[in-house]
Amino acid sequence: MKQQFKNRPKQKTKASSKVALISQKAKQIRKKDEKWTDAIKRATTLLHNQKSKDNKSISKSSTSLYGIKGQFKAGVVPEIKITYTKSRRLLGSVKSPEETVAFVRNQFRKGTIETREYFFVIYLNRKNTILGYHLHSMGGLSGTVVDARIIFAIALKSLATGIILAHNHPAGGLKPSQQDINQTTKIANIGKLHDIEVLDHLIITKDGYFSFAEENLVL
Repeated sequence: MKQQFKNRPKQKTKASSKVALISQKAKQIRKKDEKWTDAIKRATTLLHNQKSKDNKSISKSSTSLYGIKGQFKAGVVPEIKITYTKSRRLLGSVKSPEETVAFVRNQFRKGTIETREYFFVIYLNRKNTILGYHLHSMGGLSGTVVDARIIFAIALKSLATGIILAHNHPAGGLKPSQQDINQTTKIANIGKLHDIEVLDHLIITKDGYFSFAEENLVL
């Protein structure tokens, strides 16, 4: 039994397609009386340069789920990292607002407590032993930004059960502003949802302090 085979059209190879493209380009750019070999060389160079330019353009404009190509590593999520220093005891257990104020004052460089506003958060365990502290933000003469999400992200990661808030008033006034009261109320309410108690909020100046806990304000 004879088997019949249909003639299949020949598929162009990558090499033959490239040759055809170069030949076509050479015909387009060939100058009068120019040797065919010279036109082929020029066409090859032009096509090569064009390809390199196109590849760079594609690379710059390529995007993916993770943003611009090469900008981020796939699957890597930004996270807050906590550094523990085993050889250093910061303050021991919190016994009074005065001790906490003294600790916070020690974090300021000389003269800076009166130049701009700083917001600190101190993290404690169930025995009120200080686990660590964080300079949450640094602002200007009359205020600084406070983000409760960052405060509690660190609290949850450090397994803190209590926090103390503290910030300075560069101008020297100890009376809490309405914004101070609102921020404290907001942070305290969020803390209750996570079983993390806001033990105090201290307003510190060069010569004195104000304690929300001592004045039974908000907390």
